[in-house]
Amino acid sequence: MNVFRFRSGSSAANSTKSATPSVDYGPITHEPILTQPAQYEPVMNPALDDEQKKKIVDLLAYMDTIILPKDDPYYPNERGFLSEGTAHRYMRARKWDFEAAKTMLENTVKWRREFKPDELDEEMIRLEAETGKMYFSGYDKTGRPLWIMKPRNENSKDSDRQVKHIVFCLERGIRLMPEHVEKISIVVDFKDSTSSNNASISTCKKFLDILGNHYPERLGIAFLVNSPWFFLTTFKVIAPFMDPVTRNKIKFINSDDTKSTNNDQINMEDYIPLKQMEVSLGGQYNFTFDIDTYWNALLDKTGKPYKVIEYK
Repeated sequence: MNVFRFRSGSSAANSTKSATPSVDYGPITHEPILTQPAQYEPVMNPALDDEQKKKIVDLLAYMDTIILPKDDPYYPNERGFLSEGTAHRYMRARKWDFEAAKTMLENTVKWRREFKPDELDEEMIRLEAETGKMYFSGYDKTGRPLWIMKPRNENSKDSDRQVKHIVFCLERGIRLMPEHVEKISIVVDFKDSTSSNNASISTCKKFLDILGNHYPERLGIAFLVNSPWFFLTTFKVIAPFMDPVTRNKIKFINSDDTKSTNNDQINMEDYIPLKQMEVSLGGQYNFTFDIDTYWNALLDKTGKPYKVIEYK
């Protein structure tokens, strides 16, 4: 599913390097990069003051009054989710308004009990994933897992399954995060995307609702690759009206070898080590998606059928 909906022709004005490298990057591999890098610089949150610390303690104390009973099969999952890290993210998302954060978190707990996002059937999700329209491979310089999206590979019109695929990826991405990392970076490759590749507006709205209300503070930066010229023009028009925080999370990858003079574009190596990015997106990792190899690697790393974790 393409979170950034638009209409595009079969070519892109701002294309990255060809999938056929002019430099020898070694043999093609189907193994995704799912192991955290040896070195990264996590983005640390500001230190909490005493009032903020008390709000987190009070929020968790309230959640303990409504948590599932210990004999409920889903109790371990809910216990792991209701962590200090979770409380911190919900408080930040609501700008430390205690009542707003409490309502938000309570609604998420109710949603998780019904949706069970960490227990989604991986065999059902695999049908959505098999074309490589969305997968994890690589890490940026802050240690965030890279969530690669290629709308041209959309293979489904099943809105419910599309949303479940997105949620499945969010949950697995959280399990790929190294120490002190709590966000995911997105890389959207618009190459060869057309209007037929786009999910419906209702599906996009449903996803954005889940993302905003149940996964706050989980997305870091969105890198847009192969953005067509008219999308860049439109973005310049709407950017001044966007929330500054959201605006600053959207980066257009400049594929030129020289520094761009356009403030809307960045060079990939400033944010992502080239060895962590596949060649077709301008990196140096000679990766080609293969569903069998990817699926086995992802489940081995994040749990089969799932892994109960503490949400740090």
